[in-house]
Amino acid sequence: MRVYTKTGDFGETSCVNGQKMSKNSVLIHFIGTADELNSHLGLVKTLLTNEDTRRFIENIQKNLIKLMAHASDVSDEKYLFSEEEVNVLEKEIDRLSEKINEKLKFVLPGKNATEAQIHIARTVARRAERLFVAAVNEERSLCPKAGAYLNRLSDYLFVLSLS
Repeated sequence: MRVYTKTGDFGETSCVNGQKMSKNSVLIHFIGTADELNSHLGLVKTLLTNEDTRRFIENIQKNLIKLMAHASDVSDEKYLFSEEEVNVLEKEIDRLSEKINEKLKFVLPGKNATEAQIHIARTVARRAERLFVAAVNEERSLCPKAGAYLNRLSDYLFVLSLS
């Protein structure tokens, strides 16, 4: 199997459904940022020692792949997000928040490598959320629950960095 197709040499790429798009479209920027976030979370996962948290992060990574597929083919309902994905993040945010004694505020990342990497992932998640909104504003029919998921994801990463 060849990895290169040469179709991207002129600034276009193909979505899952075969539709050609400019590599500079907001939607492709969003998909690329979600991919970048997935990679950062992979690094976070390797730095964590708690196996439950590692599995939780891995499930987030699988949801990001689902989200990228959704953005690439909005017509396929198997890529839609439900309230359940959002609820799972909210429950974990609530669980972690119970352990935090300090007032939630802006933080200065850099206590250690793991915490700093979680903050990098958090900021990439925020950028992905902004690009998701920009894609929706360009009249892309993206699932609103996916936007909520991205919003909760950055909140989750924030509280994870403090725990």
